[in-house]
Amino acid sequence: MDAGHELTALARNEESAAGVRRIGARPVEGRVEDAALMARLAREHDGVVFAARVDFARESELLDPMLRALRDSGKPFVMTSGTSCLSIDTPQGEWNQQSFAEDDPFDSQLWTRVRMESERLVRSSAGTGVRGMVVRPPMIWGNGGGNGQVPWIFQAVPKAGAACYLGHGLNLYTNVHVEDLARVYALALEKGTAGALYHAVAGEVCWRTIAEAVAAVMGCDARSIDHDEMCDLWGRLDAPYRFAVSSRSRAIATVRDLGWAPRHLDLVDDIVNGSYRERFGRAGKEREGHVA
Repeated sequence: MDAGHELTALARNEESAAGVRRIGARPVEGRVEDAALMARLAREHDGVVFAARVDFARESELLDPMLRALRDSGKPFVMTSGTSCLSIDTPQGEWNQQSFAEDDPFDSQLWTRVRMESERLVRSSAGTGVRGMVVRPPMIWGNGGGNGQVPWIFQAVPKAGAACYLGHGLNLYTNVHVEDLARVYALALEKGTAGALYHAVAGEVCWRTIAEAVAAVMGCDARSIDHDEMCDLWGRLDAPYRFAVSSRSRAIATVRDLGWAPRHLDLVDDIVNGSYRERFGRAGKEREGHVA
């Protein structure tokens, strides 16, 4: 909206609709599984950003009605994927040197590879008159939130008694600030190329360094944990692909073709001195009895 666009967002219930209104957008009640609704909304709008949280295995069937509705329109359709599909197992938290630009070859051996099928569907829609593109965010941070990992490390401190990382803690996800990521979407809508794939990269910080920064805020130790404790803390479904992999990416096409450059570059400083300290730091001080 800061880029001058009017935004309509799908809302499953009134609570979600209220959140949409708070950011100045117009909610439309419905579910992404409603193929007729999604096709109609796609036809009625100048462009579509698909960022629904759905089962990866179902993405293609949910995307297809919208892409069919946009045939020969030339309208932009931006799918949100993620660099989890580039993940390499690092079961001991070991460092891995491999890093991938947008169109570097990659043969995923993990279950997250199913997302690449959805990516191919969207990118191939360029051949049917749709300006279909894919954005692959890495780990998202900023404004005290993000897509999970950093808040999860904070939230696990009371249970674990420490800020935890797996094994050596040298593995990592490339990262980007949420506001810089939003600019990638705006630029893709405005001037992205049909069939393109765009990464968003602002930096890399290993899990051990992140945990040490969390520990500094929370007044506790940072501690290495094994796979079982990792799963106990963060779940056997989510933890392995969030904390037990290396997912490193480079934003070559995004910088070259969209003219994008990140403005927020220091995740550790935001943890220690910025939005994460503001959100989580008081709870840590209260636990130690340091609040006046």
